[in-house]
Amino acid sequence: MKQNNRLVCINVVTADPKRLAAFYQNVLGAQIEESHGGPNRIEIWFGPKNDSTVCIVANYDAGFQKQTYHACQGFEFRVDDVDGAYERICALGIKAEEAPRDLPWGFRFFHIKDPDGNGIDLVQALGEE
Repeated sequence: MKQNNRLVCINVVTADPKRLAAFYQNVLGAQIEESHGGPNRIEIWFGPKNDSTVCIVANYDAGFQKQTYHACQGFEFRVDDVDGAYERICALGIKAEEAPRDLPWGFRFFHIKDPDGNGIDLVQALGEE
């Protein structure tokens, strides 16, 4: 089955995400979203807030909680079928940190790491197939 993979989000860790967001807002006209994904992140959008637009997510360095840390560093790819992607990746011998699970803000995801240790979240919007 062919997957329609789209890079939609680049996660960065920073000690001062508000300063980083202000830079992108003032210099490049980015839109800032602070209400999505919890108190320890700011989304920096370069265009409409949808799957076709890439955003940077600035995560508070001091704000990570143990249960969410692994999901807040690296890249996010949207996939059409997160459970199918999970099965395919596991069949390739790549270790996922946990089975796919639903997030309270309307997405299902799982997390892997690339050979250099960069985090990759594979995400499907709930309700999409």
